[in-house]
Amino acid sequence: MGLRWRTSLGPAAGVIVAFVVWQGLARILPVDIAARLPERLGVACAALLPAVGVLNLMILTQMRLRARTGAVDPLAGHDGALLQVNQRALTNTVEQLAGFAPALLALAAGATADGMRFVVSAGIVFALARLAFWAGYLLGPMVRAPGMAATFAINFATLTAAIWVWWRGGHS
Repeated sequence: MGLRWRTSLGPAAGVIVAFVVWQGLARILPVDIAARLPERLGVACAALLPAVGVLNLMILTQMRLRARTGAVDPLAGHDGALLQVNQRALTNTVEQLAGFAPALLALAAGATADGMRFVVSAGIVFALARLAFWAGYLLGPMVRAPGMAATFAINFATLTAAIWVWWRGGHS
């Protein structure tokens, strides 16, 4: 097995797992989660909570690592590898969430009540993808690929679905 094949397998696996989990969750969630626009937006905000929970876990971990290592000043140049990796994962999660949150809200605003299952499952998959990215990054730079690919896949799917819903005039 060549290095090129192995490095492309991780992202492909991440995309496939993200899609399967997203579709699977959507099928087991209640059908009519929210019928009216305010309810749909409220459900979408709640669907972002797992991602915010992961983000807060990353922040708490960074705070504890700084306290434990004594590297309280991030500008002093005393951050070890673990602090640096955790900070990069945290920063990347904020960047990814900046695109995911508005796309999810736009999708929810234009979705049908039945389509809200996909909104909620997208929020869960995003959080799981960020956990996979974070764990992978802590294990090694190449191991983060499945989580990054899964994050990209759910971001792209959510944005595409939101554009589609609004393009076809599904907002109400």
